[in-house]
Amino acid sequence: MIDVGSLPEFSIPLSDQPWALVVGILLGSVLLSWVLEWGGAYLLNRSTRWSELSISQAFIDEMRIPLHVSIITGGILLSLIVLESLSSTPYLVNFLTSLVIILWMRALVRIGAEWIEVVNAADSDYEFSPVFKNFWTIFLVLITGSVLLVIWEIDITPILASAGVLTIVLGLAAQEAIGNLIGGISLYFDNTYKTGDVIVLEDGRRGAVTDIGIRSTTILTRDDILITIPNSVLNSASVINESAPKHRKRIRVPIAVAYGTDHEEVEAILLDLCEDIPLILESPDPQVMFQEFGDSALLFELWAYVGHPFSEPRATDHINRRVYERFNEAGIDIPFPQREISYLSEDGERMNETLRGEQYEE
Repeated sequence: MIDVGSLPEFSIPLSDQPWALVVGILLGSVLLSWVLEWGGAYLLNRSTRWSELSISQAFIDEMRIPLHVSIITGGILLSLIVLESLSSTPYLVNFLTSLVIILWMRALVRIGAEWIEVVNAADSDYEFSPVFKNFWTIFLVLITGSVLLVIWEIDITPILASAGVLTIVLGLAAQEAIGNLIGGISLYFDNTYKTGDVIVLEDGRRGAVTDIGIRSTTILTRDDILITIPNSVLNSASVINESAPKHRKRIRVPIAVAYGTDHEEVEAILLDLCEDIPLILESPDPQVMFQEFGDSALLFELWAYVGHPFSEPRATDHINRRVYERFNEAGIDIPFPQREISYLSEDGERMNETLRGEQYEE
């Protein structure tokens, strides 16, 4: 505990009316805490730099409680000195000191997390993975725990003496957790993905990254299903990031038309209908590629860009619907597989029969 007996003696005037002085100290500490809060908020709001950042309000909100408690706690301790009761209340002193430390630790944790979010949201070259929020929290908790052990004079020598054995035991028991932790750090420094990116796993599962934790990464699929994958698995697997280096994605829509169709007319229709689809970006420009001469059709492919990978299914749906309508208006046939079979009849005549569509598939 804090050795209150070693604190210097103070000579407080008006000692013949200690309770009146105590009341004045407590009221003054409360008033001082409100004045400091108001003054700090006023200065931050007048600052052009701070007023433009969302962290400024978070900073004011998180600092309010620790500031009030710290100043009021100082007033209480000063009152105990006036009453000459400081040395007789060591547990109260330790409790108040511990409370202040814990509140400041909590505020710093939240301010650090808010600051990381502000940096990631800004257009800058720096970006922090959400895993750093966990590291920041763990660091502050360890520092706070160490200070509290010193304040309460808790002897940790027996724990340190067995630290070697404890480390081995924890290492064996937490191999997977340590592997996930190292995997998460590796994923961050490799810049594999970040929150909001759309990734595709080796098994074909696809979703947007919603959280990158110490142990695992969480993705949200298009079916609104959360999938949690250990970081060690992702670190050793092949992951496709559809949002890097840019969020836009090129989609490919196959188009088939009957032989004899004017290929320039097909290209003009496809490029024109892209202008009517809001999901398709104007830049880069859509392109129409003549892929090959198929068995039953001329095969084209429309290349266009969408702003987000999750927009691909809707954009493809709009393209297919408009292609069908525009081809019907232009009289362009969309062929289907067909084969002509020749065979001899019972009287030796050659017969021809065309199989098409479902009949051909059977």
